[in-house]
Amino acid sequence: MKIRGAELEDLAAVCTCCVEAFKDYITLIGRIPGPMLEDYGRAMEEGFLFVAEEDGRILGFLLIKEGEGGFMWMDILATQPRGRGVGTVLMDFCEDFIRCRGSSECRLYTNVKFDRTREIYLHRGYEIYDRVQEYGFDRYYMRKALDGVPCKS
Repeated sequence: MKIRGAELEDLAAVCTCCVEAFKDYITLIGRIPGPMLEDYGRAMEEGFLFVAEEDGRILGFLLIKEGEGGFMWMDILATQPRGRGVGTVLMDFCEDFIRCRGSSECRLYTNVKFDRTREIYLHRGYEIYDRVQEYGFDRYYMRKALDGVPCKS
């Protein structure tokens, strides 16, 4: 599996992956999840969009955005199919990317009802530091200090 910067030609596969990864959450939260509302063309211009590719097929993607004050956002991470370790590879890549850019903290948010996702992040060392109602979503804000681990790139 290879992680690389997304290209314009990848956007259709990114959108398809997003829909497949998040469609089951629509009934859970009663609306379209935030990642399905993202303009990925614009995100590619304003942030850092990466894809996980294997044998020419996009298996997942990661959107990282700048934060203020020494941190960056793991804004969206999606994989399809699940359970193949793609998410773990993308999270490792994200944390290393953020470290290599000189930031000491990775932040993210997830819907309060996304129990499985929240547990994955807690298991990886993220902590919940806030609960916010915004844009009609009930979200946990989470963070993880990236100090002390050298940049791999």
